[in-house]
Amino acid sequence: MLCDIKISSSKNRYGYIKGQIDELSWFALVHKTEVEHGLNPYSLNAGTGKVSRLCIYRDIPMTNYTKRLIYANYKRQWDVFNCSYEKMVKDLVSYLDRRYSIKLVK
Repeated sequence: MLCDIKISSSKNRYGYIKGQIDELSWFALVHKTEVEHGLNPYSLNAGTGKVSRLCIYRDIPMTNYTKRLIYANYKRQWDVFNCSYEKMVKDLVSYLDRRYSIKLVK
């Protein structure tokens, strides 16, 4: 089953993109070309890819603050990676890689 991926309608600048995937929130930094520290969309290993920053999280409002639960966090290497969300992460990275590879021809 594919994940329901939505991109925020706010203006995304300099490759910074945010949105929703199923019931979770996410943000990513996506480059126009592959970078050496980007995520490989097939293996999720650091290597060549367009996504160099990715965080999948859920915010939980508390009385005086907001608690953020992080399920996956990539900054040139994995800081947090919950294996039960591996398919979701692969779907999102693959989607971002494909979406930002499209070139419009006039």
